[in-house]
Amino acid sequence: MARSQQEAADALGLIDATADVQSEASRLPVDAGIAKLRVLSTAGNIRMPVELSIQTSTGLHRGVHMSRLVKAANDRRARSMESWLRWVCAEVNRTQPGTSVTAAFELPFNDQFARITMKATQRGAITYMYVVGGMTACPCSKKMIGIGHMQRAEVALVLRSEKPLDSMAVVGRISECFSASPKEHMKRLEEAKKILEAQANPMFAEDLVRECVSRFPNALFVSGRCFESIHAHDAIATWSAKPGWMPVL
Repeated sequence: MARSQQEAADALGLIDATADVQSEASRLPVDAGIAKLRVLSTAGNIRMPVELSIQTSTGLHRGVHMSRLVKAANDRRARSMESWLRWVCAEVNRTQPGTSVTAAFELPFNDQFARITMKATQRGAITYMYVVGGMTACPCSKKMIGIGHMQRAEVALVLRSEKPLDSMAVVGRISECFSASPKEHMKRLEEAKKILEAQANPMFAEDLVRECVSRFPNALFVSGRCFESIHAHDAIATWSAKPGWMPVL
């Protein structure tokens, strides 16, 4: 037997294969698991990278068997992102009840990408956060000098639903809240028309939030952010169905 093989065999003899430290007793249940697990998700005909956080309860045990969480996240194709997340929860719950999964990914929309976060359990409502980019023209400078200075902006929307949402439709409705939507490839004439489009509908960050709430009366939380072009700071605005509440996904 080669020396490296002999060393490996000797090392195996030192391993206690019966060790299960996670199952040792503990007085206090805590939620624990893994974060920033990147996997390739196959939902329907779409395959995309998704970043997962999976948590479950330790119960009266010392720790969570994290390998089971990783295995569940890599084990199945699904019809939709929502059904996949529920399946992951069900799979982990078989041995470690109390599971929740948070998935973060980017959804292609026109020639842009919307950031989406979903939080699900095996049953019950799913929480969604959508972050969509756009552009605004400033109403103040527009009023004063006839030209609103331009800036990129984004809106974040939090919804909760018992049934899966049509995320493409949601992103499309959010994109209507801005002065205009960005576009990557434009000729000079198209750029000029895009500027005129934004100038015709100037928006504060506060206006973005109001516009989004009017389109989504069931919203839990909405925020608007304008990445200022003439200041070093950003302009922000928020609204919550429960005053003071901020989402944590």
